[in-house]
Amino acid sequence: MRAALAAGLVVAFGIAGAARSDAVETSVSARVDAAPDRVLAVLADFESWNRVFDGVETVTAERQDAHRARLRQRVQRAGYTLSYMVDATVDPAARRVDLALDPAERGDLEVLATTWRIEPLPDGGSLVTLRVRSRSRLPIPEFVERRITEYTTHASLADLVRSVERIAIADRGRD
Repeated sequence: MRAALAAGLVVAFGIAGAARSDAVETSVSARVDAAPDRVLAVLADFESWNRVFDGVETVTAERQDAHRARLRQRVQRAGYTLSYMVDATVDPAARRVDLALDPAERGDLEVLATTWRIEPLPDGGSLVTLRVRSRSRLPIPEFVERRITEYTTHASLADLVRSVERIAIADRGRD
């Protein structure tokens, strides 16, 4: 009887652990040794994201105008390949890039809203903040979803910082 009860509780906790809830939200910031306009230029170059972000396998950018594009992305995360389409908007005056999941396109994410914000620092550098709200369609527990989202948000910001600083060093070498 106790063994049956214990087995039932294990199954119940397993099901509860896999239950889906609201989307995961996380935000991270980092200092970049580059001017805000340089950082924004790298972020707005959607066609180059596969060279900026290590986790991006492919990016197809369909430009709508100078400040808007549709991006089809495929990324590797935690052993899974996720594909999805986002609408990207660049707001140069606000130094901001927003990505919103295209709900009309079937993909591996249920929710994705990403904002990159760039603030100037007094020494000429920038403070970059990345905010991500997401939920995948993967059959994984919420704590795993949260861990993946937090890890990928940190990794994306670190990739951007490395890329922008690498470009800044190359630009100084040309001077």
